[in-house]
Amino acid sequence: MKEPMNSYEQIVLDVSDEGERLLEDRLIQRGDVQRVIHHAEATGKKLVHRGTGRALAFYRPKSVTYWVEYSRNGEVFRVFTAYSHRMVLKSSGSTKEWVKSGAGSDWHCDQCRTPLEVQTVRLQYMQSIFPINLPACSGCGFILIDEELAIGKVAEAEQALEDK
Repeated sequence: MKEPMNSYEQIVLDVSDEGERLLEDRLIQRGDVQRVIHHAEATGKKLVHRGTGRALAFYRPKSVTYWVEYSRNGEVFRVFTAYSHRMVLKSSGSTKEWVKSGAGSDWHCDQCRTPLEVQTVRLQYMQSIFPINLPACSGCGFILIDEELAIGKVAEAEQALEDK
């Protein structure tokens, strides 16, 4: 007898060959992508890009945070990119730490319907905490770690801490 599918497994993905290679290179399974999309669609916790209308969401089932940029066409979700990191995101939760930068973001919080603003947040990995200025939602505290940062500086910091 076949086991029933988890609800996230019902998410139909459209991933290009290049996207499949990217997932493989980054050790991200299709199930991880489905979980991110399912979580975002079920909770509304996602960002939407003003120019493209694409969604960006994350999900942290255990010790890894997975991010997926996608769009929806009916019941099919087209995946544009996916990346991950192991840092834990911590919003300051205080408006005293908001940075007045004038630099906005092309992403807005779909749940709060507000554009992201640069905020001083904390990233934690192992016992180390790093204050950093990142785009975040002033309503719910959703923090954006973009792909360039995740696969660049965040990955380097994680590796350096592991090598200690």
